[in-house]
Amino acid sequence: MDTASLVKRGNRALEVNPPNADIHLGRWGSDWGWVMFCIMGASTLGLLAWSFRMRRKRRAFHYLLAAALAVSTVSWYSQASDLGSTPITAQFLHHSARGSGVGGYPTRQIWYSRYVDWTLTTTLLLLSLLLITGLPLSIIFVTLFFNVLMVVCGLLGALTRTRYKWGYFVFACAALGYVLYHVFASGLRSARRLGKDFGRTYLYASVLLGIIWPMYAVCWGLSEGGNVIGISAEFLFYGILDIFSKPVFAFLLLSMLRRCDYGALRLRSGKRSEEDSDLHEPRRGLVEKDHERIGSADHHHIGGANTNAHAGLQGPANSTLPHGAQHTTMSPAP
Repeated sequence: MDTASLVKRGNRALEVNPPNADIHLGRWGSDWGWVMFCIMGASTLGLLAWSFRMRRKRRAFHYLLAAALAVSTVSWYSQASDLGSTPITAQFLHHSARGSGVGGYPTRQIWYSRYVDWTLTTTLLLLSLLLITGLPLSIIFVTLFFNVLMVVCGLLGALTRTRYKWGYFVFACAALGYVLYHVFASGLRSARRLGKDFGRTYLYASVLLGIIWPMYAVCWGLSEGGNVIGISAEFLFYGILDIFSKPVFAFLLLSMLRRCDYGALRLRSGKRSEEDSDLHEPRRGLVEKDHERIGSADHHHIGGANTNAHAGLQGPANSTLPHGAQHTTMSPAP
């Protein structure tokens, strides 16, 4: 197939996978989805390539963030292909025509694949941020839990066609507020105790997330919640937010962590890595040889001592008694 035929065919995702709702993804929205897929995919490969240039002890954050970008890559592939959505009756008409939903209202595509993405990626992004603090595991765990709860409430609200969806929206916003409280109150103080470099890195990264993440709630209210903007505009809005909260956040955090001392984080599990094995193998061989030499010397020393002791015990028994001495035996008193 030549290039001309490929250009002529173009993006045929909407033809191969027809929309399943009245308010659905348009051609330019699908094109934007493919742009996002390329951005996320290139960022994932870039992070993995960067990780290979780092020592094994300094790859933890590269792997966490590369995993988040890989999940987002798959998510945008699904959305650009017009896959991973389900039709839900819109609560408000606004400028939409009547449709096939409940009460003659139009149905709107709700992208559940996006919420699967957020459940995994926001957890990984938040974990990579909290790991550069000295917070106890209990606070890290509860922060990650409310982050997942936030995404789940957003999904439940998007799948609800009545006004009760806004109850889930309030729950999600409350969970987001709790997450940001720990990020800025507890986390920032803890990061600054680790040193100036950690404090500055944490501050810049947390401010970025603190600005971008509430904007997702705004986009949700305009799209899945209020049906104010169309699907393609929703893609554009969420895509811009994803660029700043994922690739930009990842490269910002990693570039600033280069000046930080990873040893202060104590992220090692205690197990010997391949790098440690390579470093300690020659030393271990020398130590084993020393132990063998010491053990051999101890064996000869103990053997000689046992021989002398045995000779000492046998000597008096075989010696001749002095002239006039008699053997006597002890008998118990009557």
